[in-house]
Amino acid sequence: MRKKTVVLTRFSSIMQDNISQKTAIDKYINDNRLIVDEWIEEDAVSGFKTRLEDRKGLMIIKDMALNEELDTLIIFNSDRIGRRMEMVGFMSLMTECKVKVISVTEGVLNGGCDTDDLLNSIRFWTAQQESRKTSKRVKNGKLAKIKQDGYAGGTPNYGYRVVDKKLEINEEESKIVIMLFEEYVIGGIPKIIKIIEKNKITKRGEQFNRQKILKLLHNPIYIGKKQYQGELIDMPQLRIVSDELFYKVQDIMQNRRTKGTTKYVNKTDALLESILWHQCEDGEIRKVHVDYVKLKNGDKRPYYRCKHCKDVKAKITKNYNSNKIEPLVINDIKSIMGNTDIETLEKRYNKEINDSIKGINDTIDIIQRNIEKKNKDIEKAIKQIENIILGESNLDIEIVNGLIQKLKDEKQGLEEVLNINIDELNKLKNKTSKAIYLLQKYKNFDDIYDKSNDLEKKNILQELIDKIIISHDKIYIDFNIY
Repeated sequence: MRKKTVVLTRFSSIMQDNISQKTAIDKYINDNRLIVDEWIEEDAVSGFKTRLEDRKGLMIIKDMALNEELDTLIIFNSDRIGRRMEMVGFMSLMTECKVKVISVTEGVLNGGCDTDDLLNSIRFWTAQQESRKTSKRVKNGKLAKIKQDGYAGGTPNYGYRVVDKKLEINEEESKIVIMLFEEYVIGGIPKIIKIIEKNKITKRGEQFNRQKILKLLHNPIYIGKKQYQGELIDMPQLRIVSDELFYKVQDIMQNRRTKGTTKYVNKTDALLESILWHQCEDGEIRKVHVDYVKLKNGDKRPYYRCKHCKDVKAKITKNYNSNKIEPLVINDIKSIMGNTDIETLEKRYNKEINDSIKGINDTIDIIQRNIEKKNKDIEKAIKQIENIILGESNLDIEIVNGLIQKLKDEKQGLEEVLNINIDELNKLKNKTSKAIYLLQKYKNFDDIYDKSNDLEKKNILQELIDKIIISHDKIYIDFNIY
């Protein structure tokens, strides 16, 4: 059976490039008087983002090669196969199956030379790096436009409109957005659905449903924070609802999602369970555990004990009677909450958080510059390999390969540190609003706490406080609002 000659085309979104690609392939076929048995087209498939196993065209070619049905594969150039290093393995398979791969711009890619594998590795690595640079340029361009205008294309979120290529609040839709948030607090999704149906409210002609409503209520754009590529961009001009209302809705949704599960730690009836810690004799801070002491009347009273200090027989106090320690802690909490106001907290947070954000941004800039430098160094090293292959350099190719691997490892380490800093930056950007929400929620702490039952009091303390640390004769309270 005669083996086939197949053409692979991977078209992009740029029509002119696609025409040029097809014209060049047609010319090559006519000039060399080749007979093509099959054209395999991949349309709108990313050679960088799409993995080999998800490329239908390449999978067809792979099966043909393994079944010994394929003789020649014709492509426009090597990056039409892909822009990922894993395509080196695909090329090796073609060579093993004795399939000749011809690029009309680069010639035969696996003609039997000792350097073919190395050159193909360089080609795919270079294409992969170029795609990364392009992706970064596009992302940075969109990010800059979003920061400037709040808009970088696409359909604007409900509640907004585009005017002169800038995002602004749609007054009519924003009234409905506010209604959705307010009514969710009162009666949840069922209440909202009733209002929507009664007033025949639609989402730009489409029916509002549960999924669309929840997605809208989750979106931080309504408090002036626009999401893009994992980053929250402050856009105060886009605020429609208050932080207090937004986070109240998030809190209610979280409670409803965790209904039937244990959101807080309630294994015992001890008020300070899970939030009470002890600074031990060695200076370490350790969580205490709850024990019970049986009283003469048969009742049981919770005691907080530091197991470590007990085991090492420490001389400092390590056991705390709940009847004595709990009133002291609650009095301290009430005093602190009663003397803290939103304005003071917000000013302090704005300064501290902004200083921290600036510091992390500076670190990110330095890391990104170092990554770019590593990329340039890798490109130079690859150029040296090309010179060695062409006989224009006397350097040892193994030394250069070792240098390339070292640079790649260093670059990977920088990228890991970069991701850590980006995650920390995103956490900081959300911290202020969450803290202010908690303070607003418990601004009448004394009244709310005193009217709550024992379980509710525990839950309030666990939401409001991260740690309570007992150190000798002092009590430190680490609030989630500070």
